[in-house]
Amino acid sequence: MIALADIWIAVLCGIAVAIVASLALAVAAPLMLRPLRRVAPGLRVAILIGMLSAPLLSGAVVAILVAFSTHAWPLDLVTHHCHIDSAACASHARADDTLLLTALGAGSLCAILLWFGLSFFGLISRSNQSQRLLRLASVSRLADAHVVQTPKPVALSAGLLRSETFVSDGLVRALDSKQLAVVMAHEEAHARRRDGLFRLMGHLLSIGHLPWTQRLLMHELELAQEQACDALAAIAHGAIRTAETLLAVERLKQAFGYKVPDACMAFGDADIELRAHALLAPRFFATGWSAAGFVLTMLASALSLFIVSEPIHHELESIFLSNHH
Repeated sequence: MIALADIWIAVLCGIAVAIVASLALAVAAPLMLRPLRRVAPGLRVAILIGMLSAPLLSGAVVAILVAFSTHAWPLDLVTHHCHIDSAACASHARADDTLLLTALGAGSLCAILLWFGLSFFGLISRSNQSQRLLRLASVSRLADAHVVQTPKPVALSAGLLRSETFVSDGLVRALDSKQLAVVMAHEEAHARRRDGLFRLMGHLLSIGHLPWTQRLLMHELELAQEQACDALAAIAHGAIRTAETLLAVERLKQAFGYKVPDACMAFGDADIELRAHALLAPRFFATGWSAAGFVLTMLASALSLFIVSEPIHHELESIFLSNHH
């Protein structure tokens, strides 16, 4: 049976590991940008979501290991300090020590859950509101897209579970039929890939990151998703035409300027120069080697978390329960 104090020690251990992971990625993420951008966009999306969720998931894994590894075989793979010195174990804590641990652990967990809940409902609400307003502004349909009445060059996908494509009548008039087909193919790729949902997941799972690290990784996720959709459009319409369309829409955007609605993915998002270069001169690592490196990194990370869970458990108990006797 797991003692209450053990649960809250496990929560605090998880938070400690999440902080360490956040600080490590704050240093490592900027250094990883150049090699990371050479990974194929589809696989890069998975890697970036893994990086965004690293503090939260690593903390959760360590919390589970600390809570259960000494109570249930076959997870009892290390010699636990409680077996040697029961005075240093939270299971044998005094009532006032248990109260302190409960207050710290429960308070931290409630704060995390509150932030997560508010962020989730806020993002869902903004996404639904943007999609609803765009529908109201639509005056006609073009194939599978809604046409919005505005001279601004709008081309975007809105919605999470059921994404919809919206284009402006100004963009329809400004582009020729072949360029417009590229835009439609790109936005339809967003809907098929459920990029809006994955972007939402990345944002929610990024709790624990420092703000500037989160912004950097979210920007890279956005770039990877746009490049993945560019590649799919290029398969159907050619890389040169896709790159030319990117530049044409960018010129229109600079002439008009507009703000993309919340939780929407616009055709001209991310770094246009990088996207065009990736289409015209792709230099990505072989997908097989990239996937193998990703899997090996995940396995090494999981092993590292298992190794550090026990000493972190011991040290935290020693800090909080040092005056037990």
